[in-house]
Amino acid sequence: MAERMAQWILAVILALFVGLGVAYAFTTPTLEAPDEIHHYDYIRSLVNTGSPPGAKEGQKSFSNHAPLYYVIGALGSAWVGEDDLDTWRTRYNPYFGYRFGDMGRDNKNIYFHPDEDRFGASDTWLGVRVVRVMSVLMSAATIWVIYRVGREVFPDRPEMAVGAAGLAAFIPEFLFISGAVNDDNGAALFGALSLWTMVRIVRRGFSPRRCVGLGVALGLGWLSKLTTAALIPAAGLVMALVAWRNRSWRDLLIWGLVVFGVAALLIAPWAARQYVLHGDPIGLAQEMEGFGEPERAPSLADLWPDLYWLRTSFWGRLGANQVPLAGWIYIVLDAVTLLALAGLVRSLIRCHSLLQSPISNLHSPFAERFQQFAILAAAFLLTFGPMVARRFLRPMPNFGRYLFPVLPAMALLLFTGLAAWLPRRRHALLALGVTVAMLVLGIAALVFFLAPAYARPPIYDAASAPEPKYRLDWVYLEDDCPIARLLGYDLGKKRVEPGGTLRVVLYWEVLGETETNYTLFAQLFGRQAATVGQRDTHTGLGHYPTSFWQTGQVIAGEVFIPVASDALGPTKLRLDVGLYRRGGGERLAVVDAAGDPVGAATIGWLKLNAVKELPPPEVATDYRFGECIALVGYDLERDAEGAQLILHWASLGSVDQDYTVFVHLVGPDGELAAQADGPPTGGDYPTSMWEFGEIIFDERLVATQNLPAGTYHLRLGMYLLETGARLPALDASGERLPDDVVELTEVEL
Repeated sequence: MAERMAQWILAVILALFVGLGVAYAFTTPTLEAPDEIHHYDYIRSLVNTGSPPGAKEGQKSFSNHAPLYYVIGALGSAWVGEDDLDTWRTRYNPYFGYRFGDMGRDNKNIYFHPDEDRFGASDTWLGVRVVRVMSVLMSAATIWVIYRVGREVFPDRPEMAVGAAGLAAFIPEFLFISGAVNDDNGAALFGALSLWTMVRIVRRGFSPRRCVGLGVALGLGWLSKLTTAALIPAAGLVMALVAWRNRSWRDLLIWGLVVFGVAALLIAPWAARQYVLHGDPIGLAQEMEGFGEPERAPSLADLWPDLYWLRTSFWGRLGANQVPLAGWIYIVLDAVTLLALAGLVRSLIRCHSLLQSPISNLHSPFAERFQQFAILAAAFLLTFGPMVARRFLRPMPNFGRYLFPVLPAMALLLFTGLAAWLPRRRHALLALGVTVAMLVLGIAALVFFLAPAYARPPIYDAASAPEPKYRLDWVYLEDDCPIARLLGYDLGKKRVEPGGTLRVVLYWEVLGETETNYTLFAQLFGRQAATVGQRDTHTGLGHYPTSFWQTGQVIAGEVFIPVASDALGPTKLRLDVGLYRRGGGERLAVVDAAGDPVGAATIGWLKLNAVKELPPPEVATDYRFGECIALVGYDLERDAEGAQLILHWASLGSVDQDYTVFVHLVGPDGELAAQADGPPTGGDYPTSMWEFGEIIFDERLVATQNLPAGTYHLRLGMYLLETGARLPALDASGERLPDDVVELTEVEL
């Protein structure tokens, strides 16, 4: 690839990056990036007081954070007013983080975002966007530096620099953080500048300009974020390597003093302030203390989920890390990473043989490139290693963005590893292919993951609202005043399984406005009225609470109800829905279309399937009741209360009516001594819901405490409660039994 072509492609990459980064910046709702409210509060404190924010009781404090990024943000946004920053803390979504790692939009928002959260109505909206755009430009500079690092390592192969820049530019997480108020942007830029200067020194040697530049970059990186601190020992390795190559330890002393002296001059004032205010010159102890002590000593087994989190959040866990990409995307990226690592190992083996040849020397271009790669790899390991180690000191999360200071190293190493599998003439096409693939990924993450995660529910006017499948017309009252009508609901499915999720769409017509954010409850009750599913959330899955509702709107709000994995099925499920005041728990009163009070919150019924394989009966039988029901066995145990009977019913087809089971214990005198009549499963799973192939456990207690000793006969059958008509009972040969009664067994008392 020609140099001029590479520069044109780089210009296109930078233009696309800025455009896409700005799109991320304006798509992400206000203060929804990681700790964005604290980052922006730091900036406003610098604007208003000229100093970092002080610690606030009951609130997270960033007073220990390095100031440079915030100073840049304050200088660029000082002209913006401040009229509503404090109100954002009152908009906190208490249900934020529900099923943190799931895709979708279920309570992905940290804050409620009213209509006033827009240009012209909120200073915070404007100020955050101003700083976000500044961050995008800062990250564009980082991409340019990554290209320069690639050109320094491969001076005769510009396609390698293009490939590294294209790979890094469109990583979804890098795009997202670039479009956020976050000090990782400063760390990424100055980390990249540090690495660029290091590889320049490795190839070109010491000079005042390069060594002072490295010291400045290291110092400014430290003043941006402590994640750049690992580059200081990496710089020490560079100094030692070049001095050893020059056979001059005097160079190491002189130029080392220049690099680290310049860095120290920049860092010292801030370190002194930190020591005076917090007793900690680097501020790390204060941050670690905020996470507390681990509940138990971590083990090596804990590293795997931590590494999973680290690598997925490097590629893209958007929002406040709770908006993941699809699982298959991470698998593909893992496979590409492994392929690149294998390519690096392959290249290393080849390099080793070449370095051992007589013509190789420490000053050859090939040897210098090898040394540059060694420094880049060391910088990555020095950054990555402490992240893993601190996991054993404090339960602190490791986010992939903490690796952004060494993004040039990672991008160039990954692209070089991929290129190792292709002949050199194909590397230009590989660079274009990688760039286009990452661009597609960056756009897809924005369009299919980030934007939908914060979408409001569908809102209609009364004339255009869809008709719910199940109609209700219940009116909810606030202080006897109607505020909403639950028109009805749709079900994602009429059957669910243990461990599954039920999707319900509720259609709310707004009759009056309220200032209260009522909580929506949705519950599922199974056998014996046991709770098998529970959800509490603000309406609209947290994106459109009741205080946002406007008269005349019809809101189609989803709610997802998880079903307990140990729920006993098959059974019918009762679905209850309502609104209550969070804190006090008082439910809103409900009346029906006629104005009569609705006593129960039950809006409908559905079915829970059985998924566990049921054990076979102790005693197998073969009786038929009608054409669609069979008794295939039973279990019988005696205890102090009586005879514990479990009937094993099998459904052979659909039944239109709900039948009742009679179980009679007939004494030696032929008279009825005890009975246990009732619908199967106590009415929790009536026969009209049975489906072909199902096995139903039906437990019954036949009380025998006060019965005299003797031989008793246990009999059963089925009948229709409304008429008393019994279902025909047939034996295994198809013969109808007398009185449609099954003589089950004898019981000795």
